[in-house]
Parts: sequence; C-alpha cells; structure tokens
Amino acid sequence: MASRWGAGVGLVAGIAALAAGGVAVGLELERRLVNKRIQARDDADDEQFFGLRSAGPDVTTADGVVLHTEVDDVPDSDLTVVWVHGYALSLDCWHFQRKHFRGPGTDRPVRQVLYDQRSHGRSGRSAPEHCRITQLGEDLLQVLDEIAGDGPLVLVGHSMGGMTVMELARAHPELFGSRIRGVGFFCTSAGEMADHSPIRGLPGRTFSRLAPPLMATLNRIPEVVSKARSAGSDLGFVVTRRMAYGSDVPNSYVEFATQMLAETSLDVVADFYPAFAELDEYEAMASLAHIPTAVVGGEDDVITPVEHTERIIDLLPTADAHILPECGHLGMIEHHDQFNAVVEHLLARVRAQL
Repeated sequence: MASRWGAGVGLVAGIAALAAGGVAVGLELERRLVNKRIQARDDADDEQFFGLRSAGPDVTTADGVVLHTEVDDVPDSDLTVVWVHGYALSLDCWHFQRKHFRGPGTDRPVRQVLYDQRSHGRSGRSAPEHCRITQLGEDLLQVLDEIAGDGPLVLVGHSMGGMTVMELARAHPELFGSRIRGVGFFCTSAGEMADHSPIRGLPGRTFSRLAPPLMATLNRIPEVVSKARSAGSDLGFVVTRRMAYGSDVPNSYVEFATQMLAETSLDVVADFYPAFAELDEYEAMASLAHIPTAVVGGEDDVITPVEHTERIIDLLPTADAHILPECGHLGMIEHHDQFNAVVEHLLARVRAQL
C-alpha cells in the first residue's frame, strides 16, 4: 500500500509540474537512478543563466497589469526582434538567443525586445479571467506600440508565445507584411491541444478533465508542491530532464528550466490552463502565408507534439521548416545553435525584402 501511495504522489507531482510549465509528466521516481544521473552529469558548464539584463520601460495594460520589459539596443539596427516566451517560463528562456544576437555570435547584431507575459516572471499578476490567449495577443500589441518602435519587426514565439503571435495575426492581420516582416514559431501549436495528453496511455480528453481538479487539490498543499518543484530537488530534476529535453543536456540546463518553472505559482498555472483547451488559431495562418516564416519543432516534444508542428508547416508551405531529432520542448535551450541559425536565416530573408 505504501509503495502504491508513493507512486501515486510521484504521478500527481509529475502532472503538477507538467501543468506548471509544460515540461513535466507522471513518471517512476527512483531516487538511486536520479542521484546516479545527477552525479554522472556533474559537468563544469559555467553558463551564466539569469545574468543577461537590460533596462526597459514598464507597460501597463488596460486592466492594470504591469508588464516587465527589457530592451537590448543596437545603434543603427535595421531590425527589431521581439521574443515572446511560453507558459510558466520567463523572458530568461531566450538566454542563448539573446546572447547570440547581441554579438559577437552574429555579424549583424539586432535590437531586441523581451518581456514577461502577464503573471509570469517580473510582470504583475493578472485576474484569472484575463489569462487567455486573446488577452496575450492584445498585450503583445501594446508592447509593440509602446516599446518596439516604428521600424520593421520580426516576432519569435515559443509554445504559448507562438500562440500569442498567432492570435495577434488573427486579430490584426493588417500588421503582417507592413510593420511585422517575419515570424518564427518554436515548439508550438495552433489548436487541438485538448486532444493531447503528455502521459502515455492517458487520452487527451481525460487528461484535460483531470488536470483542473488536480491543480485545485494541489493548491491546498502548497508546501509539498513547492518542495517537489523546486530547483535542486530530485523530483524537479528528473521531471524537467525527461520532459523538457530530448537529449542528454548539461545539468545546468535542467536546473535553469526547473528554476523558471518553480518561480511560477501553481495558481498562475491553473489560471492559464483553460486557455489551451480553447485554442484555435488556424485562421491566423492566412495572415502569415505572405511573409517570411520559420517553424521549428522537436521530434521528442511531449508538450506540443511534433504532429502540431507538422500541421503548422502544412499551412505555411513557404516556411523554413525544421523537425529536429533528439529535441524536446525547450529546444531553443537544448539545441540553441541550430535555433539561432534558423533565426539568422529568417532575418536574412526579411532583410532581402526591405
């Protein structure tokens, strides 16, 4: 009985972590295996995650939420890239891209605008009823109007960030091809998320019904959930490692993702969760078909499955499309060199049309 109860707690905690960042799942947690994995991956990586900072003016939305922004200015830049992060992450998830496009990783640094979505990172908390993709699209529009400037823009969105860009294209198609000259979609989906389950053997519709009451229950034991999700915990490590990445990444990459996820409260996770069941952004593709686009998905992404990437590729036949092997949901961290190269190519295509 005790072992069954323990396995159940592991499953529940895994699902909670999944809901909390899109990078976790119920799994068998064997402490000896976890410790062995951690010791084996005791690498000397000295990447300074969370160390890239710059000033940016706050953006206050119509409903009073203060959005945290950061702007990396580049003198005489011909383009501005706006990075839009995903569910339960923060603008820090773009660490490798931000560093690369600041230079010296690229021959042509670009101006970069980053912001934390409402209720995420350093941004203010949103009322639950506004935690929907339609609202995120309007938030993005306000960031563009107040921060991005008048020059040509390229938008790059990961996961929920990609959905945010799609929503902007659906609601404001006139911006795409005029002000917005290129778009990149990383590990995202345009709809039918309610049909997907990250847990093998559990149907998507069943998972969608179970997740909200599960999160409500877990909110009653915040200390237990917080400990399980925290960076450095065995459960946090193994859940993030297995569900965020598709290859054997350095420990620091796992801890980086785990820390971002742990900083998003389960209340916020629950507030946004219904948005994915409602998602339907296929109409947006018509507004994107005539501008340079790039679409990248991972073969091992269990959060937004590769089939969802393939559907977007089918709807954007001129996109620079890539399906990467041994790539999970956080591919822009795991395979950052390849993702950076895709963005470089996207910027070159945009510049050719300026």
